[in-house]
This record gives sequence, C-alpha cells and structure tokens, in this order.
Amino acid sequence: MRPLLALATLSAAVVLTAAAPAHAIDVYVNGIKATGLKGADLTNCTVKFDALGNLHIISPGYRVITDTAGKPVRVTGSSDFGNVKAKVAKPKQRYVLLYRPNPKVPYAFTIYVNAKKFRDIQLNTGPFTVDLTARLHRGANAIRVVGKPMGTAPPTGSESDVTRLTVLSGNERPDGTFVAKHPPVWELVRAAVDRKPIDRTSTLVVE
Repeated sequence: MRPLLALATLSAAVVLTAAAPAHAIDVYVNGIKATGLKGADLTNCTVKFDALGNLHIISPGYRVITDTAGKPVRVTGSSDFGNVKAKVAKPKQRYVLLYRPNPKVPYAFTIYVNAKKFRDIQLNTGPFTVDLTARLHRGANAIRVVGKPMGTAPPTGSESDVTRLTVLSGNERPDGTFVAKHPPVWELVRAAVDRKPIDRTSTLVVE
C-alpha cells in the first residue's frame, strides 16, 4: 500500500501546484497602474521590469486616465523624451576659418563641419576669414574637406606654391577685434604639385 499512498500524495501536490495562481504582471505608466489598458500607442519610452516582474513604462508627458472604479481607459499626452535634445556645451573661445588661395594651385573645395555642409570654395573665390564658432561644440568636432584639382596646373608651380585652409582659435576684445592664437588648431595645405582629389576628415578638438 505504500506505493499507492506515495502516488496519492504526489497527485495531490501536483493538483495544488496547478491550482496556485501565478503572479500576474502589472503594467505602470509613469507610476500609475495601467494593467488592462487597450488601444494605447506610446513612443519614446524607457521600459523597465521590477523585481516582481511588473512592467514600468517611463516617459514624462503621458497621463493615465481611469474611470470611477480606477480602471485605466486611455492615455493622454505625448512623450517629452521625443523633444529632449542633448545639451551641447558651447566653445569657450572663438574659432575662425581662413582661406588663402594661390593662383598656381587650382583647387575647388567643399567643407563640412560635423557632417553639415559649411561652404563651397570655387576657383574664383577670393581669400576670406569666416567665423566657425556657431558650428562647433566643446570636445571633438569633425571637419571634412572634399577637394579636386581644376583645369591644368600652371607650368611654374612648385611645392612652395600652396593654398591653405586654416582654423585659428582666439578671443574677442571689448572693441570687437579678434585676437588669434598661434599655431593654428587645424590646417589643410595643398601645393601646386598636388593633382589628386582628396576626401579627408579630421578631428578638431575645441575647448
């Protein structure tokens, strides 16, 4: 009879285990219980599971609306996360880009700063100095220069005949005068003997 008694005890244990309800997972939206909510579409959210397996949806801007019995019926609002932009630290100094052409170096350039087009330089573009500060942020910045030789090189050109793209940092005096520091923080030089297209990206570290 002992085997039968053991079998009966095991069967009872299985029945009790099956009958015991598993822990139901609850859903919370910004700390408000929203279990059973239907037809809701939430975007730009952070989703977390707590130690009990409950689901927490976090995204300020959403609000759970409940009926008189406390049952969630809908969600209003929109995610604040979608509108949050990372704060970018502005440079402490001013940065200017200088272009110094040379008729013996017939090159055209396109300059990109942090993946955005900044300026085209054609053969007839004269020397210029332009403020670059608004396109930069503190830390690493990417400067990409796409250049290609135009026409034929003058027969008298040499390695000493160069075109320069230079970035200088500095400060502004109370009267508005820009005082540049040397040496340059970034520079690209092309000589008359250079006749190959370039596509060069380099890092400019801004303070």
